[in-house]
Amino acid sequence: MNRFKKEEARKGKNTREGLSELEIKQLDMERDFESEIASLTGTIHAEMFPEEYDHRLDSIFDANDRSKGINPMNAEYIAKVAARREALGIAPLSSSGMPTNNDSHKLARIEAESRLRGKES
Repeated sequence: MNRFKKEEARKGKNTREGLSELEIKQLDMERDFESEIASLTGTIHAEMFPEEYDHRLDSIFDANDRSKGINPMNAEYIAKVAARREALGIAPLSSSGMPTNNDSHKLARIEAESRLRGKES
């Protein structure tokens, strides 16, 4: 077990001290629900905003362009992405094609919470 996992286990143990079984169960359910939301948020974000992951497939030349503030994607794609983001109320990408804030993550989290809460009902 690495140091991070040991520290997390210690925190978990300290958090549970003095709690009843019912309170521990509730705490576990909340932790599991939060973990499920985080996982679904990542999936939704990747589906809704694939342009934020384009840099992962950059060649060395594309990466150099991005570092200089130049978006290596073609103009048609850039315009299409900008229009879609604007329609969703999300800030446009920077001139290098990278996100400037975490609006898209917030929107993906809202969608994930909505889906999971709808599933509970």
